[in-house]
Amino acid sequence: MTRPDVSVIIAAWKAADLVECAVRSALMSRGVTIEVIVVDDASPDRTFAVLKQLAAHDPRVIIDRLTSNGGPSVARNRAIDLASGKFIAILDADDTIEPDRLSRLVARAERHAADIVVDTMKEVDATGRLLSSGLFVKSPAFSTDRNIDLETWIAFNQPMKAGDCIGYLKPLIRRASLDRFRAIYDPALRNSEDYYLVAELLVQGARMLYLSEPGYRYTRSPASTSHRLNSEHTRAWLDAEARYVRRYGATLTAGQQQALARRSRALRHVDQLIAATEALKSHRFGEFLRLLAADLESSAYTIVSFAKAASSKLRRPAS
Repeated sequence: MTRPDVSVIIAAWKAADLVECAVRSALMSRGVTIEVIVVDDASPDRTFAVLKQLAAHDPRVIIDRLTSNGGPSVARNRAIDLASGKFIAILDADDTIEPDRLSRLVARAERHAADIVVDTMKEVDATGRLLSSGLFVKSPAFSTDRNIDLETWIAFNQPMKAGDCIGYLKPLIRRASLDRFRAIYDPALRNSEDYYLVAELLVQGARMLYLSEPGYRYTRSPASTSHRLNSEHTRAWLDAEARYVRRYGATLTAGQQQALARRSRALRHVDQLIAATEALKSHRFGEFLRLLAADLESSAYTIVSFAKAASSKLRRPAS
């Protein structure tokens, strides 16, 4: 068979009601040849049954199922192993893409010999309704097409900080670049896995482009993994960050090191906030106090965050 231009890979978990829309949106892509590879991450619901029906009706749909739940990184690595396309496009199981998105990203990658291309997104709810008339990335720094270097990638990925977090943007990645740089998803991560994969590529010299025209529809839902942080996730972030610093810290420029230091502080703050919140909810008050005492800088962030949350609740009208 002719090698497809793009392998769209989807990691699916408990996505029986949503994954069909994601797959069909990819199949409607124009101007490129594609395959859609979906790996079910051992879902306990009908996700794999839905995938089998989709694969039975379109040979471009390739499916697999993990025997145990490994998280999105493990599922995506498996999908990449199965992929044969010249480019790899990441699509979440609850999101969709516009028909011309992939052809636009591939054309830009080919024209500029880019390894990675991302575009901005539109936010929608679970029914597909636009949540705002604006775009996901609002900073003037991303109002037009541009390159994204490592310093920019780190600087605009500060968890739970005000402003844009471009790590949410879903990349199109040249398969040859993944192979050349031996880059894979970190299997220990169940959140922020795209950030670390792209950071791994950029630090080794990959070229990344940003397109200001939106082609990805991001579903903003309370059920999204991105909005269900727990201390297991944040500790995995800290471990991944420490590994990255150990491996590449000495090779970074002064600007990159400063951006990484700011990000590392933000990660520590968020880790303490999440752990302290969990301790309070489970009435482990001694552990809560120990957490605050262990890192006074993060404690200030935690206390301010609690104060903001309390103030927000007080301002809500009574039901």
